Amino acid sequence: MSFGFLGIQFGFALQNANVSRIFETLGANIDNIPILWIAAPVTGLIVQPIIGHWSDKTWCRLGRRRPFFLIGAILASLALLVMPNSPVLWVAAGMLWIMDASINISMEPFRAFVGDNLPSSQRTAGFAMQSFFIGTGAVIASLLPYMMTNWFGFSNTAPEGVIPDSVKFSFYVGGAVFFLAVLWTVIRSKEYSPEELKEFEDHSEDVCEDDHAEAGPAIKVSLRTGIISFLVGGLLSLLFVYVHVEKEVFILSFGLMAFGLLEALSALLQHRKVRNGYTSIFNDLNNMPLTMKQLAVVQFFSWFALFAMWIYTTNGVTADKYDMEVDQNMVKFLSTQLDELENKDKINSGRATEIREELIKYQAHLNNDEKASAKVNLVKFYLSDHILKEKEVVETLQNQLESARNKSDDERIASVLKELERQEKSKTPDIPYEALKQVNQLAGEGLVTLPQNMDGKFTFFTRLKEIRKNYNDGADWVGVGFGVYNGFAAVFAFFLMFLSRITTRKITHMISLLVGGLSYLAVFWIQDTSWLLLLPFVGIGLAWASILAIPYAILTGSLPQNKMGVYMGIFNFFLVIPQILAASLLGFMVKFWFDEKAIYALVLGGIALLLAAVSVLFVKDED
Repeated sequence: MSFGFLGIQFGFALQNANVSRIFETLGANIDNIPILWIAAPVTGLIVQPIIGHWSDKTWCRLGRRRPFFLIGAILASLALLVMPNSPVLWVAAGMLWIMDASINISMEPFRAFVGDNLPSSQRTAGFAMQSFFIGTGAVIASLLPYMMTNWFGFSNTAPEGVIPDSVKFSFYVGGAVFFLAVLWTVIRSKEYSPEELKEFEDHSEDVCEDDHAEAGPAIKVSLRTGIISFLVGGLLSLLFVYVHVEKEVFILSFGLMAFGLLEALSALLQHRKVRNGYTSIFNDLNNMPLTMKQLAVVQFFSWFALFAMWIYTTNGVTADKYDMEVDQNMVKFLSTQLDELENKDKINSGRATEIREELIKYQAHLNNDEKASAKVNLVKFYLSDHILKEKEVVETLQNQLESARNKSDDERIASVLKELERQEKSKTPDIPYEALKQVNQLAGEGLVTLPQNMDGKFTFFTRLKEIRKNYNDGADWVGVGFGVYNGFAAVFAFFLMFLSRITTRKITHMISLLVGGLSYLAVFWIQDTSWLLLLPFVGIGLAWASILAIPYAILTGSLPQNKMGVYMGIFNFFLVIPQILAASLLGFMVKFWFDEKAIYALVLGGIALLLAAVSVLFVKDED
């Protein structure tokens, strides 16, 4: 029944660990990445309650929930195949929207599926089993780029604007696994008919089940909520204009205004005696059970933290813990190169201004005796034949090394020549840092003499290659960390069942969130980039397993059977609203509050998880 989540999480894990990397590769600035990620929460906000409502009302040959599993799996698998081949940034952003909508079509009914098929006493185990399959699928998917590079020999680097093969083939594998895993659940599971579910239903007191009942109070609630939301959103918009905030922050205020209009429209339709799926969803939203409202606060802080981790771990860890630094000489050299490109009209003025502003920031940090970490986009720009042309470097080094081999039998010379021969056959040569490092060593020992026209630039060229390699190594290690937290989430799924039996579901969830919050903070504190950096991800795995299971086990006990799907979709609001908030505010905060040090976004996420843990104490857990 839960096996399909193995495939769903393949899609999500590949997305979470690699989409920021894809966006950066295609030219996105770090402070713009959150706004590109807004596809995930917005599609969830729209799609899940609609799919939940439809699946509540559906019954066909495949059942109630399973038709949506299959449709979403087909669409998501196709999106996974296309995503890593995006030629430009806007295509990648568009594919993220399509992929997220498709994943949501499959995922939403899976939650209601457990609520439909299991009694209350088994639901903790049921959702924990989903956590197990989510963790198992995600650990493999998160490790795929690392495995593709280190086990199967796919390249982990590519020219500017090109996605590495290690990422591309990881997405291809993910698409196949997504479809096959969901197809297994569709074929091998069964569903109870609406008549059977009606017989099982034994409570409906806390939620109005009749969509047509008590229209008067429902109209007043919708109208009041709509007016308040619209006014608050309008006032925030005026405030944001006055203080000149970044454009993405307006997502928060415009979102409130849009919600207010939708609520008011629902009230207007009901006043005119119109009853349809739209008004039903808003009525259900306004009449949520008390337990669901209390869990909403917990989910808000939990998912804000998760979104911060998914967006900023790669950039935060690579910039803070890997050697991405540039010095005064490097900044001066890059500025000179930029001047030459401008004088020769080899770069447009907008791009030149953007790069110059970045170099000025580096210089300001260095003037204040602070570390200046290079952004990977800037590094890739200069390495795209804007310092030395790769093809010319290959030819020149081959000539120098052939000459050196006649004078010395040093095995390093043969090793580099072999790599250069491989690069010569490539349509887009990209000499790896290790080969250039060996050439520098040979030159330092006097075995190789670099031509005068290359000598002044070669050191800087090599250093930029090293920075890019360090970024990719760090990004891969983050992928391993994501694999660790997902892998331990699979293991902890069984531990949660045991802990909830000897304590309570509330205590279990509170402990898990506390451990997760402290683990976020540990990522900031630990500077070691070896296995020690992976330890916090173990604690994050416990929090992740609990977030995926315990809130749903508590929630389903408070819901009527015939509205399980729509309420699961509405509950998703409290996952995606904090993500929208994070997408609209985190970029602004990292840029202006944290001086573009992305690691502090993880600190903020840790604090949010600690607040979520405290909020659990106020949740009513009764069936």
